[in-house]
Amino acid sequence: MKFIRFCAAAIPALLLSACADVKPKPMDPSSGLFPTMTILDKDAVRLSKPFDPKFKHLVYVKVPDEKPKEFSQFYVTELRNSKLFDQVANKSDLEAIVIQRNLTDRVPNVSDMVGLHRLAEEIGPFLVVEPYFQFRGGYSYTGQLTAIDPASGQTVLLLQQNAFNWAGLDSPLVYPLLNGFVQWARGGSIQTKAGAVTPPGQTAAN
Repeated sequence: MKFIRFCAAAIPALLLSACADVKPKPMDPSSGLFPTMTILDKDAVRLSKPFDPKFKHLVYVKVPDEKPKEFSQFYVTELRNSKLFDQVANKSDLEAIVIQRNLTDRVPNVSDMVGLHRLAEEIGPFLVVEPYFQFRGGYSYTGQLTAIDPASGQTVLLLQQNAFNWAGLDSPLVYPLLNGFVQWARGGSIQTKAGAVTPPGQTAAN
């Protein structure tokens, strides 16, 4: 498996002062989560609506075109490892769906939410997941994981985590966000340093 090089040469917005190797890891069979000793900050859950099972059909990992393909593939691989979705797609996969179903006239692109909204009208509901990282200076970074329903245009999950890059960002930043997403997508509570966070109207079921 190819390593993702999270460094200044590859992703300037993510790491400017240091580099860290991150490669996809299998989930821990005992916890059902990705391996990390870090849980989300107490205020990491910025928005959380109940997970709708209709999204299990397809999740699309949406990243800016300027990011290297390894960045997108890392999240595609890990969401596949979670086994929560029937299909996990990157941009090329989604474009292939548009072509195979002869939707090019009705769905001109899958790069923006307008095009994704039109695709949802044609193929049914799916979930858009957007990972984002920002360098804050020194060794400090902020990461976000956003889940959006393209049919309504509404954000259904927003997680934000701060971390210091002492020895890589996989354990303190990348995997806590992914674990929070996994807990949410299972219909349970999201574990944070302040305790469990359950979306309004949803019964805690971890």
